[in-house]
Amino acid sequence: YVSPLLLQVVFLLLAFYSSRVQGERIEKIEQCGVHCSQGLRCKAKSHVSFGFCKKPPDSMSSDVFTNTSVSTVMRCDSSQRCSVHLRVSTVLQIKHIHGIYFCTFAAGLMERCRIVNFPKTQRAKLVDKQVNIQDDCLEVGVGQDMHITLKTWPWFCDMDVFRLHHAPDCSNMDIRRSVTECITGRIHYEVDVERKELSVSVSEMLEDRDYHLRLCHKGFLCTGTGEHVLLKKENPLKNATLKYSRPVPCLCIEGWSVMTDAPRVQVCPFKHRVEELWSGIAFDPVTGTLSWEAACHINAVVSLCELHDGGMCEDLAHSHQTYVKGKVTYSAVDPHPRLCMTFKTESGAWVKCPFSEGDFPVWYLEVKESQPQLLVTSRVRASLSVNTCSRTGSDMCENTHTSLVDVVSQSYGPVKGTLQPIRHSVNTNCNNQKWHFQYLYIPLW
Repeated sequence: YVSPLLLQVVFLLLAFYSSRVQGERIEKIEQCGVHCSQGLRCKAKSHVSFGFCKKPPDSMSSDVFTNTSVSTVMRCDSSQRCSVHLRVSTVLQIKHIHGIYFCTFAAGLMERCRIVNFPKTQRAKLVDKQVNIQDDCLEVGVGQDMHITLKTWPWFCDMDVFRLHHAPDCSNMDIRRSVTECITGRIHYEVDVERKELSVSVSEMLEDRDYHLRLCHKGFLCTGTGEHVLLKKENPLKNATLKYSRPVPCLCIEGWSVMTDAPRVQVCPFKHRVEELWSGIAFDPVTGTLSWEAACHINAVVSLCELHDGGMCEDLAHSHQTYVKGKVTYSAVDPHPRLCMTFKTESGAWVKCPFSEGDFPVWYLEVKESQPQLLVTSRVRASLSVNTCSRTGSDMCENTHTSLVDVVSQSYGPVKGTLQPIRHSVNTNCNNQKWHFQYLYIPLW
């Protein structure tokens, strides 16, 4: 009995070892079979039932099997039509033994066994001699974890030998090029930034199949953008040109052969262009809603911040939102040039200031010197409190008067509210917005 915990540990070690040897070459064979040394003409066939083991003779050694090993080979009908097999080798002492069983078992599958028997006339000549036996007809799935058991025939108790083996997966170079279920083709590309085009070529694809190429946005699934080309197997040049709109990190070139359950390969030319995701900022001047939605799946923390001189952006309290998918929104936003959005991910942090770059309209103050008057202009609905103050120092201003101004947004353009002539500095605050800053305006008369 082998405990499940021990098996789990062994498989983890096997997986680690397998990751280290994925680049090793795998031997190819044309035919599989069983081979025995000492001139022994052994034969193999499938076997199903065992019954119960029996007690071995007293004169029988407990070390019947020695130097048992398991490796991987490929049996190939052609260069791209190979199957993965186990090669099990052992050294057997023939005494009281008519043959051996090779049995394999994998999770979700029934145990499969082959019996290798020795001719009676030859057994008598090889008593107490050691025979090398090798069987490479045990087929295995790509990347499969296999239990291998060797038993004597007749089946004597406590003589079994157990091995665990992890077959290489499609990341192995030989398997990736030779086993049909792993052949995806290799995608090469060049980027034309000005034309927003990808020049794509494909190599090492299945020779007798057409080939799909498309652009898609990679997430839980890879969602197509609409760009799709079918490369015909008769065409010696496997090239195509695919157009893209935005170079976002999840934009990938996907390729696969025309067959059922074909494996797919994806290459993402802009996977390091994370900064492209922050361009999805939108502002609704009617509702005063600032929003952002990523074109790709990404884990990020989004917040509002106030941009200060020197480039530092101070986060606004209670503005942090964790983004996984969907849309981040902030309501009642004052479109101030210093109001910015901060995006933080595992790879870094970025600051975008949509109102300072002229992307969206803002309200502002100006002096109408001919009257004189202070004009408040806005493309959004705003309720402003305007404080006149006398400057008492470079950074100090003592309030002398407070006025309220309502500015109503109109679709045809800015509407202006006016104040009486002022000969002092002015502090302006947007009262009806949740996210706002104070303006300090200094008239020049």
